[in-house]
Amino acid sequence: MGKIFRRDTLVANTAPKKKDEKARKRNIILNFRVSQEEKDMIENRIALSGLPKAEYFISSCLHNEIHTTGNIRTFDEIKRQMKQVDEHLCSIQSAEELDLERLESLRTIVEILNSIYGKEE
Repeated sequence: MGKIFRRDTLVANTAPKKKDEKARKRNIILNFRVSQEEKDMIENRIALSGLPKAEYFISSCLHNEIHTTGNIRTFDEIKRQMKQVDEHLCSIQSAEELDLERLESLRTIVEILNSIYGKEE
């Protein structure tokens, strides 16, 4: 039985190329499910905004008001986050050591509590 001839280009390119995740600015994917009506409404708002989808979702999630109702999971998470913020604030020696993520979580907690208790900023 004879050997099967394969071009060098076929043999060398058998493995699919992987994306260079280290060079990408945004390499994390977030997914969520919506109904067809919600999808249509979201796509309409994206079209009206003139933004690319990714930019619209990022802006929408980060810069809009938070509305929530208080429940045990909400308060447990707030308590957990507040404990982390407290530990961070107790461990720092100067303002340069402040972790911006911790401050952002504190700002979000204040927004949520204001939403729950109906207080103006």
